[in-house]
Formats: sequence, C-alpha cells, structure tokens
Amino acid sequence: MIPTKPYAATDLGIFRFLDGKLLVYLVELKIEPFVGRYSLPGTLVLETEDLEAAVRRAYREATGRSSAYFEQVYTFSAIDRDPKRRTISTAYMGFPDRPGEPFEPVDKYRTGEWFYVNDTPPLAYDHNEILKVCTDRIAAKLNYTNIALLLLPGEFTMAELQCVYEQGLGEKLESGSFSDKVLSLDMIEVTGGERPSEHAPTVPLYRAAHRELQEIPFI
Repeated sequence: MIPTKPYAATDLGIFRFLDGKLLVYLVELKIEPFVGRYSLPGTLVLETEDLEAAVRRAYREATGRSSAYFEQVYTFSAIDRDPKRRTISTAYMGFPDRPGEPFEPVDKYRTGEWFYVNDTPPLAYDHNEILKVCTDRIAAKLNYTNIALLLLPGEFTMAELQCVYEQGLGEKLESGSFSDKVLSLDMIEVTGGERPSEHAPTVPLYRAAHRELQEIPFI
C-alpha cells in the first residue's frame, strides 16, 4: 500500500477567565460541510511555515491581534477527523496579552465569540475533544505552574485569582491561606491601584510578576 501524505494543521484554543468562569473563543465557519457551525480557530500549515508560525497566523486571522502566549497541547490524528482530507492537527492553547480587548476575525470566518467552556455549542470537526483536552490541561497545570495568571487581565484582585484556582481545582480555598501562599511564591506584585469591593471599601490590585508560563509548586 502506498502511504498517503496527510496535511499538517493546527487548531487553537484561546482562553480567558471572566466573572468567575473559564471562557473559550470560537469562530463561526463559512466552509462546507460546516457552514454556520462553530469551531476552534485553525489553519493548515503552509510549506513556507513551521508549526509555530502557523499557530501565530491562525491567531492573527481569528483575532486581528498578534500578541499572546502559546502552549502546545497534543496531536490529533483520527483518520476521519476532517471529512475533506486526511489531516493531522497539533493543538495549542493561546492566552491573549490583553484579553479584555475586542477581537476582529478576518473574512474567512463569519464571526468570533467568547463562550463559557461548559456552555459551548456542538463544535465542528473533533474540536469538542480538543477543547476537553485543553481544559483538562489547564486544570492540571494549576497545580504546578502560574497558568492562572495568563487567564486574567493585566490587573486583578486576589479574590479573582483565587476564583481561577477554585474553579480549576474544584474546591473552595481559605482566603487567608491562599493569599499567603501566592505572595510567598513571588508570582504576583502589587500595582498600587485599588478597586471597590463588597467586603471592604477598596482592595489592592495585582499583576503577574512574569507574563509567561513558569513552573511554580502551588500544591
């Protein structure tokens, strides 16, 4: 049997945390057989690109922006994952530098929209599986990295950071112990700003000490 030459592709889960929940950015497709269906942003890898360049191009096409942190997750190679052609896709996670700013996808997509990860529509291709692998990876990395900081905006409260951990770990954390632990790891720093709070006149705002993924023994 003569071996086939599969296409190389990449698919990208873009994530942020808002109002106590994890969100993923989905695009609405304009191509058959998935017209009107949502999917993760993605692209075939061009002959002139390496995988990292294709990921960055997929991000620009989906968002109109270029600045983000990317993390490779897994390779998906099911024979029937693409009904048009044999395609092997390497999935990445993307974390925007400024997640609160609006995205503007290019014309290859009908639109782009943020969804809560637990309330997404049925996705095209095998993207429900890719999304599940990505969210499981995020939850696992909360134990030993600073990935929570990549999900939050440039400034955040201690309570907002704690909420990311509680959602990902699936358990309530004691506020005082959590704050002491985070501050002892030097993973955040005070910005000097403040925000009104329900339980106090104001609370301090923090920012990530390092805006790239680092191993930190949180648990």
